Amino acid sequence: MENIKQLKTLEEHILYVEKFARVSFFFASKHLKDRFPEKKLSELITNHTPIRYHGFNLTPQEWESDKTCTALLADAERLSHLPAEEFEEEMWNRYAAFAKERARINYPNAVAVKAPPSWNCGSLKYDPPSEHPALAPERIVFHIANAVGPYSIFDDEEYLARCFLLLLKETRIKYGSSDLYTGTWLNEHPSFLKYFPEEWHKNMSPKTEEKPVPQWHFGWWGQLVTGRGTINPKTEQFARVNGYLKYTCRSSHCSYDAMEEHLIKNFL
Repeated sequence: MENIKQLKTLEEHILYVEKFARVSFFFASKHLKDRFPEKKLSELITNHTPIRYHGFNLTPQEWESDKTCTALLADAERLSHLPAEEFEEEMWNRYAAFAKERARINYPNAVAVKAPPSWNCGSLKYDPPSEHPALAPERIVFHIANAVGPYSIFDDEEYLARCFLLLLKETRIKYGSSDLYTGTWLNEHPSFLKYFPEEWHKNMSPKTEEKPVPQWHFGWWGQLVTGRGTINPKTEQFARVNGYLKYTCRSSHCSYDAMEEHLIKNFL
């Protein structure tokens, strides 16, 4: 009998936000504070943890102007002397009510509940070339989300192949594009890499650090999230124990022709 998965509940999403907030407090205090003594703890929380966007779902402007967020960052500085475990607990207790309120507000559009409307090719989104003027005009930057939650984008291998083919077709027509590019932790994951030709693998950016410092976005922290939009306890624990993420966000690119040939040959 087919395994039918249920959308995550509001209660599960509240827990998701709590876990992202807690791991943000702990990770910055335990692993980043001593590594970057010249930086403020509030700065490390803002720039290197998922709390702002993927926990509270706030824009940079909201994060800087909201009174509760301003107080949170001030408290982070005032309490920065605490051991990481105590810092996590104290910060969570102070801001649990705000976190739960943000979870209730954002639940209808939460990860694995509803894909953002800007995702224009199934579980993929492409940016117009004008958004990346430093790149060659023929190069398209794409992003990955999950438009089939509570299932994984990898459950049906043909699904993601067709998302990519749609993206290639649309951007060829709209912009005359011929080169595909992204940076993501998935570039170290076999389930994702199988969709790409050898050219993509050869063009992969190198790993330059043994323990790379993550940025705030899902190109790094998405590896903590399951297809149902809950936190994966194994990858969360890895980050807590080791002070870095299991998979590194790496970038690559390849030609549309090579990508299309690979997808049609192997998946369709």
